[in-house]
Amino acid sequence: MFKQSLTAIAAVLAVSAVPVTASAQSFLESTGLGDIDPWGVGTISRADGALPLTMWEGSTTEDLLPLFARLNPRGLTPTMNTFLRRVLLSPSRAPEGAGADQLLAQRMRLIWSLGELEAYEEIARQLPNADGILSTREARIEMQFLRGNLASACSNVRASTEANAYLYAARAGCFALEGNYSSANLALELAAELGTPDPWITTAIGAMQTMPAEPTERDIERLPAASFASGLTTALSLAGNFPVRDESFQGLNPGFAREISGRNDISRVLRIQMADVATFAGLMTTQERSSAYRLEPVPAPPLPVAGEALAETEAPDINAPVNALDEALQLAADRGTEEADLVVAIRRALAQSGSNTVHFSENARLLLPVMTRLRDLDALGQSGEYFAIAAFAAGDQRQATRFQRVSEIEGGPEPDLFLKAWVDGLRVLSGTDRSPASARLASTQLAQAASGDGQTAAAAELLYSLLMVDGVLSHEARDFLSGTAGDTLSEGDQLDIQTQILLTSGLRGGSTGEGLLRLVSALGRRPDTYAPEDIVDVIELLRATGYTTEARALAVEALGFHQIRN
Repeated sequence: MFKQSLTAIAAVLAVSAVPVTASAQSFLESTGLGDIDPWGVGTISRADGALPLTMWEGSTTEDLLPLFARLNPRGLTPTMNTFLRRVLLSPSRAPEGAGADQLLAQRMRLIWSLGELEAYEEIARQLPNADGILSTREARIEMQFLRGNLASACSNVRASTEANAYLYAARAGCFALEGNYSSANLALELAAELGTPDPWITTAIGAMQTMPAEPTERDIERLPAASFASGLTTALSLAGNFPVRDESFQGLNPGFAREISGRNDISRVLRIQMADVATFAGLMTTQERSSAYRLEPVPAPPLPVAGEALAETEAPDINAPVNALDEALQLAADRGTEEADLVVAIRRALAQSGSNTVHFSENARLLLPVMTRLRDLDALGQSGEYFAIAAFAAGDQRQATRFQRVSEIEGGPEPDLFLKAWVDGLRVLSGTDRSPASARLASTQLAQAASGDGQTAAAAELLYSLLMVDGVLSHEARDFLSGTAGDTLSEGDQLDIQTQILLTSGLRGGSTGEGLLRLVSALGRRPDTYAPEDIVDVIELLRATGYTTEARALAVEALGFHQIRN
């Protein structure tokens, strides 16, 4: 045992105690941020939406630190997600005040949390070392672990001259992947002396070390759940065949999800789950997500051996539907599927989105090629207007119009006049249709068709947004809004007066970065829960400060436009 310990110590020291040259020592000691302006480093240009260099003018680090610290980029609407990316990835002049190091670390944390891993690595490469910021080497190692490039990741780990908890934990992981558990355990002890490594890594390495060559079902049940919290934990999870459970996805970085979904050594189920996470965070295109939903080739059954009977065991279905969306896509690929069954499956897949507008829109985009093939009026039934909303969400106005007109065809279903007017109103509000005549017609039809509390409140919000964005409403719509329907505009969560003041002063006073971050903090996830009158105030503010396109997009998101009203 003593000899094994000496061997392990030698192995760890061989990859960690690399001599540091005088020039390297000088670089490592130059950790102050005054050598360069780290805020001047960005990855997007003005052509790509970068904000002005002066976006922090009038903002102080004392005001920004708590704002940055409470921001969580998960689950943002597309408009808010885009605003946050533009703020974080734009080069700028540094904010004034003390605490620049902490604020920069928060900026880098948010870039990493957004899943912008390559942007993080690019920015980190141009920054001096600083506490709280994952170095460019560590970011590269994480990317290599995520992509399954274990040899490259471990080579970079061993080549590192740095000594910190992460790198020693990574060394432990590399040793464990090689089956060298004595060295792995020693590296974990060194990691613990330098910081607090993820305790899951210790548990995982212990489980890998004690796992028998032929594990029983009970052995597998006792394994820790797979963890995708980092590239390192992902590598250990997949190498150890740890079971994927619900907790495996808690706090999953969408950038990690994108990288994992592109691997060829994972199950179809996991590939789809990861692709969904990345897509909903705006990191994967519809085409890339469609590829993740592809069917796997079914392996041929084993050939019989002469004189032996084949065991009658049923192989698991590797292409079993993962979710309602997958089921609809597989039905669409089956030429024998009845169109009525396909319509039901599509509706079920869209309904799976619940109140989440992002999920609905992305699922609609993936289903759009299937919906364009629908022709059977009897099969469509009362789904025409609902599919029109889905086509609008997917960005195909031609198909939205086609589904709207299903009820106009002889023999078609009875029209849903409210939903028909609703889609027309969405076109005008989004800016797809800029005709004043269309605005008047849509507003008239919406006011006339609304019935019941749900439709009345929804129509009032859309019409009020139309009035403020386009300034065009019909006489009937104005009467509708100025009546009892207008009372609903104050219903919902309220933006407190302090937030409104800080928003307005930031955007109108030139502190663009702070103003947009306060907007993301306030409305980022569920703008549809806020009172329409407050949303419209924000829309007017955005339009007045040059964000007209974003104002329209926010107005549509705040409607929760895909939810059927009664």
